Amino acid sequence: SDTQVVSATDSAGNIHFVFTRSNLHLYYKMDSSSGQTLIDATQITNAGLHSIQHPDMAIDEQDRIHVTWTDKQGQHSIMYTALRPYDAALDGSISDDVTLSAIDDFEVSSRSENRDYPAIAVDSVGNVHIVWIDHYDELELYYSQSQLYYSMLAPDYTSNYANEMIDDTILAPSVSQKGNPDIEIDANDKVHIVWDDTRNSEVEFTFIFHNLSNSKYLY
Repeated sequence: SDTQVVSATDSAGNIHFVFTRSNLHLYYKMDSSSGQTLIDATQITNAGLHSIQHPDMAIDEQDRIHVTWTDKQGQHSIMYTALRPYDAALDGSISDDVTLSAIDDFEVSSRSENRDYPAIAVDSVGNVHIVWIDHYDELELYYSQSQLYYSMLAPDYTSNYANEMIDDTILAPSVSQKGNPDIEIDANDKVHIVWDDTRNSEVEFTFIFHNLSNSKYLY
């Protein structure tokens, strides 16, 4: 039962797929631009019980694969991993998580409240930007309405760890339901985020971008 597939192409035109299998594990597959299998479906989540939802992926300028997803087993967690597919044998066989992983399953955020729908992008220097929907409200100001959260990671491939440059940050807080975020980064490394929002008693598309050069949020 393979579902929730996402894909992206790298600088060589090869196609990378990430998907869930029975929502228990996350799998990765790589094809050539002509459709030849280079890496067959390989489990990239660690052993154990998982309930995986809504993966997303991005490819950096070094053709590393960056993946985020939600794990709803126990406390709901936003997860992240980085893959180096060109370290594997591109002969059509199944690889393994140890060979592929540049950064193994890393927990971005985990609390008792509900969180889901992560989206990911990578900037020109390899920093990772993740947004998601989260019901966490530390000050209890928003009546348990879903909010938009953001985090920025700096992968350290030497230590196989992701440094948190910007920890969980709530964006555009309001008493409204938010959902389905997406994120892109432009040529100037400005972070653009879009989501839907029920403010003003309507469903609206709302847009924000974060200018990293002067650390101001512009609406």
